[in-house]
Amino acid sequence: MCKTEDDTCKDPDDLKIVMIFFLLALLLIIAGGLRFSKINQFNEDYLNKKNTTAVNGIFVVLIVFSHYSKYVDFGGVFDAPYLAMRAHLDQMVVASFLFYSGFGMMESIKKKGLKYIDRLFVKFWRLLFKFDIAVLLFLIVDIAFDIRYPVRQILLAFTTWTAIGNSNWYITAILMIYAAIMIAFRISYDVFKERAETAGLLITVILTIGFIYLQMVLDRRAYCYNTMILAPLGMLYSEYRYTFERLIMRNDINYYMTAALTIVVYIVSFRHRWQFGIEGYTVWAVAFTALLVIITMKVRIYNKVLEWLGTHVFSIYILQRIPMIILSQLGFIEAHKYIGLLIVFSLTLPFAVLYEKVTDILLKSMQMKKLPAA
Repeated sequence: MCKTEDDTCKDPDDLKIVMIFFLLALLLIIAGGLRFSKINQFNEDYLNKKNTTAVNGIFVVLIVFSHYSKYVDFGGVFDAPYLAMRAHLDQMVVASFLFYSGFGMMESIKKKGLKYIDRLFVKFWRLLFKFDIAVLLFLIVDIAFDIRYPVRQILLAFTTWTAIGNSNWYITAILMIYAAIMIAFRISYDVFKERAETAGLLITVILTIGFIYLQMVLDRRAYCYNTMILAPLGMLYSEYRYTFERLIMRNDINYYMTAALTIVVYIVSFRHRWQFGIEGYTVWAVAFTALLVIITMKVRIYNKVLEWLGTHVFSIYILQRIPMIILSQLGFIEAHKYIGLLIVFSLTLPFAVLYEKVTDILLKSMQMKKLPAA
């Protein structure tokens, strides 16, 4: 680390590695599993569990990059491509999580009906329990480094509404979405009977929008709610999937015309995403998600590394800040910002696996059996 005020003094890590190489490493991992469909052929299993999990694996790495950047000052010339990409993606790093979750839940509702809604109630409390275990870990780290928060903030952190160093908004959003689905489909199965799925979808969309505007009224930051609509979007896609596929995947002409139109909407909505409030941002978020779906119709993105990362999304997402806080408090990140990122990954990944095993044991001991994937 530089110990003088001389302008020529450089962080030694700047001479070794920069953010662009982390991105290149991720791109190489992605490239190792890419498979392109032939003319007038398509990736028919683009929405199966393995493929969507692998796509999520890409974005959870980008989330680690993004959160780590809050602890350092990336300013080197080779950091610029990453910073530009991060600024462009903004909250879209969680788009696939929400869309695929919504899709998967709707698929389960169509197959299992109210049985799945009942299981979703257990899943709600299971997620909150695992989150609270993570909050306890953050509290221990805070105490160890004398990082202080008001008692009210600490207590609310266990509800996901506030944070004490941990990531929280996404869990709040997921719990609200679970609640919206449970309420919506309970009503729809009781009242609408034969049209329960359609009514449940409509009510879910209305309730999700209600939760979004509630957070706006409560003056929560926009990133807490501006992608929530993508979960019911995934549910809608599940319901009308084959209608879209018959149109888009009929041949390459239809496919590339749809892709071109989506790109145009994407570009226009991206340029104006901040000018029309939540509504403008939503158009861009939908366009981004639609483009992701269209790309995966033609390009298979899968390998075991990405699948493994995607399988552990929650634990990686919720725990990554612990090594970041520890290394930051020790002054290591400031002195070795790029090596610090490598250490964060090397600590977070095994920690995530251990955390999952321990929380699963605790849940089983409480007779909250592990749920099947949505």
